[in-house]
Amino acid sequence: MGCLLCSPIHCFSQSFDQGPVFSVIEENDLIVRTDRHYTQGIKLSYLSADNDVPRCVARFSDKIYALGFDVQATRFGIEIGQNIYTPSDISIDKPLPNDRPYAGWFYTGLVLQRRGLTTHRRIVTLENLQLDLGVIGPESLANESQSWVHEMRGFALPKGWRNQLKDEPGLALKYERSWRISTANESSWGVDLIPRIGASLGNVETSARISATVRAGWHLPDDFGPQTIDSLTTAEGGISKSAPDSSRYGVYVFAGAQGKAVGYTAFLDGNLFQHSIHVERDPFVAEFTTGIVLALNPVEFGVTYVYRTREFTHQTEHDGYGSIFIKARF
Repeated sequence: MGCLLCSPIHCFSQSFDQGPVFSVIEENDLIVRTDRHYTQGIKLSYLSADNDVPRCVARFSDKIYALGFDVQATRFGIEIGQNIYTPSDISIDKPLPNDRPYAGWFYTGLVLQRRGLTTHRRIVTLENLQLDLGVIGPESLANESQSWVHEMRGFALPKGWRNQLKDEPGLALKYERSWRISTANESSWGVDLIPRIGASLGNVETSARISATVRAGWHLPDDFGPQTIDSLTTAEGGISKSAPDSSRYGVYVFAGAQGKAVGYTAFLDGNLFQHSIHVERDPFVAEFTTGIVLALNPVEFGVTYVYRTREFTHQTEHDGYGSIFIKARF
């Protein structure tokens, strides 16, 4: 990583006329043969083409000061998703006070992304601001979703959903800034480093994060790498009309690490506005990711393995899950 930072800075492409992008992320812990904690998630998102945003969004963006970089492309998007959380043993119908509570989170969100270059070193910068609104509790339909999948696949049905968190409106205001730092390379092979810093505020989760991802491969795309559902940034990228290279086939591998300081999360601390089952949360959580992405113009396909350290006091083992995404670029 040190060699990368000491190398000449170069951007493989600096297009600011990318087309729309639609992505689907599906996550499950079945890949590590468990059925516990964060056990299932799905998210669909859509981002407009660069600078093709409603006038009210453009005016709102203009009022936000772009600290340290020049905005050259603005995008607006929407998303919808559902997360499911359970304790370790779903065969018990009684409350488990020392284990993660049953919980569901169904939400929709609005996304504002701004992309440009830093003032001095001309590093490609991405700023992601989004607001997620939804419901925690039975109205999230997590019970019905998990039970339906288990019944369809012949798995044992979960027994304890009557002990889940109570219905409560959920809000998450998220912000993250990312930078793409690349080694100068005239060939088709390349390496880049993508550091990030961000925070989430609300009764869904209040936390601060710092992370970095390293990518290496053939024809690295003009984007900021794969995201998981828990990421603060919505999946972006797209095909540029002025940069034909953006539509090339490619493949790359990646690895990342994240540190998170958690002040509150409904899925461990319980409901904010009423009493519910809860556990003692660990305030600091680390996460490590690795995976591979194939760019098959105009579709990208990627697989990520996520390793997450202990999130609450009585948790005896770390958690892991798989994340698969498909991204259609227009």
